[in-house]
Order: sequence, then structure tokens, then C-alpha cells
Amino acid sequence: MLAILLKYRLHFFSTLIFLALNIFLNTENQSIVSFILIFTFGLIHGANDIQLIQKKTLNYSVNFFINSILLYVFIVILGILIFFYVPDFGLIFFVLFSSFHFGEQHLGSYQIDSKNIFVKIILYTSYGSIILGLLFSLQWLDTHVIIYEISELFISKKATELYFYVAFTIFFVISLYYKNLRKFLWIETILIIFLGFFFSRASLLLSFSVYFVFWHSIPSILDQLNFLYQKDNTRKMKYFLSSLPYWIMSILGLFGFYFYFHTKPETFLPLFFSFLAAITFPHTIVMGWLKIYKPETKIKK
Repeated sequence: MLAILLKYRLHFFSTLIFLALNIFLNTENQSIVSFILIFTFGLIHGANDIQLIQKKTLNYSVNFFINSILLYVFIVILGILIFFYVPDFGLIFFVLFSSFHFGEQHLGSYQIDSKNIFVKIILYTSYGSIILGLLFSLQWLDTHVIIYEISELFISKKATELYFYVAFTIFFVISLYYKNLRKFLWIETILIIFLGFFFSRASLLLSFSVYFVFWHSIPSILDQLNFLYQKDNTRKMKYFLSSLPYWIMSILGLFGFYFYFHTKPETFLPLFFSFLAAITFPHTIVMGWLKIYKPETKIKK
């Protein structure tokens, strides 16, 4: 019980701090803070995927490294093309992928013992859908504007609320079948209510960035550090240095898109979320795959 509560201390106190800061920050300053959070911890947490693949497969050959990068870049480009040519499908795909990714990270520590991968996918996706459904419902107007700019789809507030209620029902029912999760279900419910209170007070961008960084990205970075470097005292510096090239490419890619499409400042946010979605696809695939892949190869040098 104490371990679970300690696990969420970063989530709780960081959100509490930004809940207080929200009173003093206007919308413009909230946006600045949000972009700083996402452009730093948010992007960095997904910048070590190639190294994670090498560690998991125990394959450190040059050919494997090059092929992994090419495949990764291909998936990113594919994501961009989907958003560009089939934006409505891309949007739905992104929401479901992000939901799974958020749920997989958040619920991973409960060590849910299930051989039915399909059920686990539904469980993880339902939890992430709770978070996004809650955010979309409480910030419906701003969410609607961004969705319409991306895909020209109209999503009613009732639809976002239904998305939240269905997701919560599925999550609650499935959780009852897993002892490790069932006994902490009340804690998860309180956290969801707490997040809902924060989402209702902060702007859409600040709400998303605080959740994305402090509830997802930083815990993910800590998990990656433990996996990649175990007890290495210099692991934070190693992680940062290995992330740096991919982080720089992500930043350059985003602003390259911004100037290439001659995007107006008021339409930057839809473009930003579209780009974030594109680079999320391969990261989500990698992190989900790492949970189920069991290497059988020997180390290749």
C-alpha cells in the first residue's frame, strides 16, 4: 500500500503545484510552460527507443542498428502521411494508440499476470481512454477546435462524455478480475477524480502537458533508466547523451514542418499535435513490444 502511494507522489505533488501556478499564469504563459515541458521531458522520453530495442534483443550489430533506424523513420513518415491524407482515421488511430500507451505505462507496475494479451490491451487502452476522455470532456471546446482543424470532424461533447464513461466501465470491470489491481482500484479512482479537478481548472494545453510529462514521460524515463543501466551512477548523463541526437531531430522536424507548410501561429497547435502523434506511433509500438518480447538471441558485437 505504502509503495503504491509513494509511487504516485511525483504525479500528485507536481499536479498540485501546477494547479496553484494556474491561478497566476495567463493563457499565453500556460502555453509557454506547456511547450517547454513537452519539448524537453516529453520528447526525450521517446528518444531512446533504438537503444531499448538493442538492449531487449541483445543485438548490437551495426546492421541491426541501421535497419532499426530506417524502420523507425519509415513508421514516423507513415504516421505523418496518414495524418496528412487520412486525418480522420489518423486521429482515431492516434487516440487509441495513445490510450494504450498511457495505460501500459501507468498500470505496468501492478504486474498483471495474464496470458491473454488481448485482455491486457483492452485494459491498458481503457485506462488511457479514461484520461483522454476526461480531458476531452472537460476541455471540449478547445478540443473540438483542434480536432476540426486536423480532420474537419465534429465531435460532440456527449460523444466525449460517452467515451469516458464506457472506458471507465470497461476498466472497472476488467480490474475486478486482477487481484493486484483490484485492491488498489480505489486509489486509481481517487487519482482520476483528482486529475478531473485539475483538467477542469487548467487550460487544455497545460492539462495535457502536465499529465504527459509528470504522469507519463518522467515515470517512463525512470523505468528506462532501470532497464538500460541498472545501478550505474552515471546513467542519467548516459541517457541524456544518447537521447540528444534523436531529440534534436524531433525538434528540427517539427519546426521544419511548421515553416514548410507556412503554418499560421493560430494553427500551430493542430500541427503540433499531428506531429506529436506521428512520432508517438513507433514509440508506442516499441514500448508495447518490449513488454511481451523474450529475446532468445545471443549478444552480437
